[in-house]
Amino acid sequence: MPRYADYVAAYDLTEDRERNRVAKVLEGFGFRVQFSVFELRLSPASKTRLLNRLSELNLKTGWVGLYRRQHGSALDAVGCVPERPLKDDDYAWFV
Repeated sequence: MPRYADYVAAYDLTEDRERNRVAKVLEGFGFRVQFSVFELRLSPASKTRLLNRLSELNLKTGWVGLYRRQHGSALDAVGCVPERPLKDDDYAWFV
């Protein structure tokens, strides 16, 4: 069975077309928590697929960062926090 790890993906792109293409790829691997931030749970194989798909976009106006979440970290949030599609104990980041 593959081992899964939790990640946060964030992008900073200036062109709408590139932003839309990146968002479409990321939506196939996780869920959006902010306009340019996604939470993902990836196996080693799915992480490779994601990075390959993003590389194929040949981004010219910015970048995408993929940050691994450390085991045991929890959500620290302030304000009107939206309901999470997954349990906070398993998926929670402050970005």
